[in-house]
Amino acid sequence: MQKIKNVFLFFLLVVFALVGTAHADHILLTQFDYDGYIQMENNLESDGHTVDIVNAKTGGNIATALSTNAYDQVFFYDLTSSLYVNQDDIDALTGFFTDHNSIVVDSRSYGYNHVPEEASGKALLRNIAAEFDSRGGGLWIGTDHDPAWTQNANPLLTALGIETITGSYSQAVNNWDPSSVLLDGVNPTTLWAQGASVGSVPLGIQSNGIDMRFHFGHSSATYGAIPYISASFGEYVAPDEDPDNHFDNPVPEPTTMILFGIGLLGLAGIQRKS
Repeated sequence: MQKIKNVFLFFLLVVFALVGTAHADHILLTQFDYDGYIQMENNLESDGHTVDIVNAKTGGNIATALSTNAYDQVFFYDLTSSLYVNQDDIDALTGFFTDHNSIVVDSRSYGYNHVPEEASGKALLRNIAAEFDSRGGGLWIGTDHDPAWTQNANPLLTALGIETITGSYSQAVNNWDPSSVLLDGVNPTTLWAQGASVGSVPLGIQSNGIDMRFHFGHSSATYGAIPYISASFGEYVAPDEDPDNHFDNPVPEPTTMILFGIGLLGLAGIQRKS
């Protein structure tokens, strides 16, 4: 009987290890102007993800890509001072966000063009993809400052019911969330941002109900809080709910719950027979 119990427990450990292992996501990366896309692709694929780069300089290409393939994540890299996306693209991205309601907005993403091999920037990108993976997918919006460098990002944010990126700041990074899952293995003081005319990203409860939280930026008595990176991983506050009642923990996948239940029943059966 003890041998049967040991075999069953070993089986459970194997099953839970497989269920708990992050799977590789299919990621769509938009290409506008400048460089850094290939390095971003290589960085994400080093963690096992599959990355497709779409030429977003032709309006409608993003919509076509999203209708052709089932993507888990979209990295909307708005590195340009020109408006390229059209309404079809905006509608497709809005639909994608409805199905994958985790989002990161990063106004210091010009660093992926300026210093594409910088270690902290690469770690940040992988952390974002890993967190999206654990949450069932998500949308990353990377851009620079307003008004010249948010031509595509701000119309998308407006369509999503999220505040736009505003201003142009060069204040040094001096504040970050030490518990941020995005900053694991990241040295915030070396992460490219300060002295780089970056924008202030959305913060707080948005008109669509999500709660954009501060992860990285500048704070001072003169300027207040200037978030350079904010995110919402399913944190949602309905109009009739307590704003402090945040939903930080992802809901376990049904498969995980079923396997967990089977495991408990099996252990209970073994205990009764022994």
